[in-house]
Amino acid sequence: MKRNHARCSILLLTAALVAATGMSSGEDGELPVLQRSLAATETPAPPFADGRFAPMPGETIVFIGGTDTYDQARHGFLEERIQTAWPDLGLKLRNLAWPGDVLTYQARPRYYYTEKGDSNPGSVPDQRKRTEADIVFVAFGKMESLPGGEWSTSAYLALLEQLRTRTGRLVLVAPTPFFPSGPAAALADERNARLAEIVKEIESIADRENALFVDLFNPFRKSPDSTLSTDGIHLSEAGHRAVAEQFAVQLAFPPRLEAEPPAELLQSLRQAIARKNRLWQQYYRPTNWAFLFGDRQHVPASRDPVERSERWFLREIDSIPGLIDETEADIKRYARAIATTAR
Repeated sequence: MKRNHARCSILLLTAALVAATGMSSGEDGELPVLQRSLAATETPAPPFADGRFAPMPGETIVFIGGTDTYDQARHGFLEERIQTAWPDLGLKLRNLAWPGDVLTYQARPRYYYTEKGDSNPGSVPDQRKRTEADIVFVAFGKMESLPGGEWSTSAYLALLEQLRTRTGRLVLVAPTPFFPSGPAAALADERNARLAEIVKEIESIADRENALFVDLFNPFRKSPDSTLSTDGIHLSEAGHRAVAEQFAVQLAFPPRLEAEPPAELLQSLRQAIARKNRLWQQYYRPTNWAFLFGDRQHVPASRDPVERSERWFLREIDSIPGLIDETEADIKRYARAIATTAR
């Protein structure tokens, strides 16, 4: 319990610090934060044909949402299910979720993926490559349902419009219920009554907007299991494993292989997924932001100690995409090997 409280305190402090210096959307003529994090395209992909989840070779699958979606990458269960379901497609998964993100506000450091950067001499705008999104999973609604939260149909629809400038292949995810665990266990039923209304609204929006829908609320509400959550709100490891299976069932993933894959191959795949996700988070959520693309690029500490004209923070961040490519080649190789040996 103390560890959970400490984690929440750290996240709240981080959110406060970022919010104090960051920008959410539309400031200084910049695009909204989630839209500008994705690469622009002249011809966004149309919605899924026949309402069927069908990734194509080489596609990038993007996840946006708050803490539970962010933690999804740390556990890796859903990515493992996707890679072993389509081992020959070479799919790329990018988790763009951010702890504390909600539908109406996403705090980011100043100049985060903005066209205009810091005005100090020697500073450069954010030069990282934006994510090319072919499929986007949208996961909001749970925290917005709490007292003081801001659920807005118009804000949800506005977000979908922003995302459609990148791709029309959207999957709307209804959140898991509040679980009967943690300090507010007695409030689970009351909170779920409000959340149920939002879930129905998300499902209705998915139907009207020609998007796919994944319901993580009703399956777990019918048989509430306190072990699926760490605090009644966020998922435990068991919860993330169960959620991954719901994605697989509701989106009709290809069936699991009949034979159990070799343990060493499965372990290698999981380790490669974990490594790729750590590298991606270093790239997407880099530390020392102020020295990288923020307002301290001009100070001596942002320069190479020997070659003072060089920005060593830029050199470090530029090396990460190549490492991600290498690790994703491993993921593809292990997923194919599992498919071959488990037939």
